[in-house]
Amino acid sequence: MSTPSLSAGDIPLCAALPVQLDGSFSMNHGTIGHPFVPKPCPADNGEIVQYQTIFVDEGVSVDELRVKDYQLGGRPPSYPPEPEFCGVPLVPEQRSLFDINESQFPHPHPNGIEESQSPPPHPNALWYDDGSVVLKAGDSLFRVHRSILSKKSSVFATVLLQSQSESTETHEGCPAVSLGDDAEELRQLLLTIYETSYFEDNAQYLVYLCAILRLSTKYQMERLRVMALQQLKRGVPSTLASFDDPGHRHDRANAQRNVLAIINIARETNCLELLPCAYYYCSRLSTSTILQGNGEVVLASPDITACILGKDQLLNMQRQTTHSFLYTLPKPDSGGSCCKERGRSDRLLLQYLQHQDLTTPCTFELFTDWKKIGMCKSCAPLLQHIQSRRKAWVQLPRIFGLESWEKIVA
Repeated sequence: MSTPSLSAGDIPLCAALPVQLDGSFSMNHGTIGHPFVPKPCPADNGEIVQYQTIFVDEGVSVDELRVKDYQLGGRPPSYPPEPEFCGVPLVPEQRSLFDINESQFPHPHPNGIEESQSPPPHPNALWYDDGSVVLKAGDSLFRVHRSILSKKSSVFATVLLQSQSESTETHEGCPAVSLGDDAEELRQLLLTIYETSYFEDNAQYLVYLCAILRLSTKYQMERLRVMALQQLKRGVPSTLASFDDPGHRHDRANAQRNVLAIINIARETNCLELLPCAYYYCSRLSTSTILQGNGEVVLASPDITACILGKDQLLNMQRQTTHSFLYTLPKPDSGGSCCKERGRSDRLLLQYLQHQDLTTPCTFELFTDWKKIGMCKSCAPLLQHIQSRRKAWVQLPRIFGLESWEKIVA
């Protein structure tokens, strides 16, 4: 990759390269994981411009580094595209929960979620001979009962009442009402209304949950909205206890792989309590994915900005508090049995770090590899690690520019 010179005014503080005083920049990656102190440099107009190090991969052009790109909706440079995971056991035969290989994602659903996350076909065609209204969504028709829908939703009651008096369109003798909803999503909502166990049977499917959350919000079906939100929070939790719950491991993995779609649905339905953890997941993706999406889903500019800027704060937090033991060698007077072989312990830590990517946030991952970094129970800072994660979790919403957990949790 060529490295032409840039003027001092081209790059702002939040996105500067390692810049020399002559205005050129270098590609030295020797200090990955350790943020630089901003360096003041004089610009042509006499102003003092400060610079800070970022890391650029080969897929980023110089045009992407200009100051306009760091305004809302801009395109900052990307981090390494396939980061390794730091903070949980890493062995060749086992992939980390959050070590996502984006190139191996299954073919996505039209709404950007994995096809495997869609519910199976259901035999109910939603065409009742005694139905009193026909709902149209796209090319699909559903003959259902006005009384049942009106009982479930005041919005449905109003829409159907208006259509009865205003619409002249009919289908097989029933008034027909055109809705602007996605046909498959409307099908899922109607099946949930008509089939008693449908929600419970399909709550593991992310496509289904997002459809129910979207339409229950639109049609003001509060009970159904709460059910969908609570199920989604298994994978995108609002408490650290739920984040650590091993029973939610599968849900978290699904949420991580489909986090872009989750962020968009959280914004659309005003479920702000999903955003802090979803932003954390998103910050673990390559910056090119955050900026450009995954081919099916693209984030809005405010969400891109939140993830990019929050990523740096998360890295600083794990370096200074939650995982500080990975950034410094243990003190020789720790008192543990492993301290008798301090040289060996230091080597183990350095060998462990060679297989980690400390430019990817692991701020809230519970570290368990104490033996692998040469620490015994006596000298491992387990209590400090747990307490610092709790304090960091409290700050998580503010890291991404949101209000406190107490204000955003429904």
